[in-house]
Order: sequence, then C-alpha cells, then structure tokens
Amino acid sequence: MRVLLILIAFGMVAVPALLALARRDLPRGRRIANALVIFLAPAIALGLIHGVPELDGRALQNPVAWTVLRLVLTGLALILPWCLYVWLMGRRR
Repeated sequence: MRVLLILIAFGMVAVPALLALARRDLPRGRRIANALVIFLAPAIALGLIHGVPELDGRALQNPVAWTVLRLVLTGLALILPWCLYVWLMGRRR
C-alpha cells in the first residue's frame, strides 16, 4: 500500500513536468527549464517543511496545530506542480 501511495505522489509531480517537456511551441532550453522548475518545486517545499522543527513533528507547544499545518502544506506541495504547469504554460500574448 505504501508503494502505491508513493507512486501516486510521484505521478502527481512527474506528469505536469513531462507534459511541460513534451510541448513543441517553446524552445528546447525553455521547455527543460520549465520542466525542472515544475519537478523540483515540491522537493524544495517539502525540504522547507522538514527543515522547520515545529513542522517536522517536534513542536513543544500546540502539536496538533503544527501537525495540521504540516499536512496542509504537504498537500499544497503536491498540488504545486499543476499550478506551476498552468502558470508557466499559460497562453502567451
């Protein structure tokens, strides 16, 4: 079950990066840069979450509130690649 959840989370991050890489309307360097930004943004966000002691489960005061905040930020980190994909691949004027 854990492997399935990891594959789903990886797919949520990898699919928008692969879609950004597959577009043909941008130069190759720009597509690679966009795909890297989309793919690495959740890793950076999760790294920041785990870098803060309170968000890493070591809160001394209000541990339930910190746990809820950690769960919300983790969920947002998994949605972040799709938001970046829409923003970076949006209509050019």
